[in-house]
Amino acid sequence: MFRKAWRGEERFWKVWWLLGVPIHLVWWFVYLDLWISGLAPETFLLITVWFWPGMLGLFAACAALYLLWCTLAWRCSGNVDNRMWTYIARVLIGVGLGSFLTECALILTAPFA
Repeated sequence: MFRKAWRGEERFWKVWWLLGVPIHLVWWFVYLDLWISGLAPETFLLITVWFWPGMLGLFAACAALYLLWCTLAWRCSGNVDNRMWTYIARVLIGVGLGSFLTECALILTAPFA
């Protein structure tokens, strides 16, 4: 599946639902757990990235996994029966990337006082 997806030959629904949804669910469970514990996720990420050894590497690995999924989803978004889904998917991927890059920039450039 990964090879076909990398080449852009996999059906889009497989990349979106079988790869993307599990990645996003794990991320949102982490966010929900942080909110329930009373800690803003951005604050937690800022603290962990800068003060816990190895956390920057984990953050980078998670970022790479997300960017890989975005690449696979973009490449396979044309493999749909209704072309409308290609445009919807690419807009959602673009919005997600914009949000992700903004969060990364805020976390990695924020002064910690």
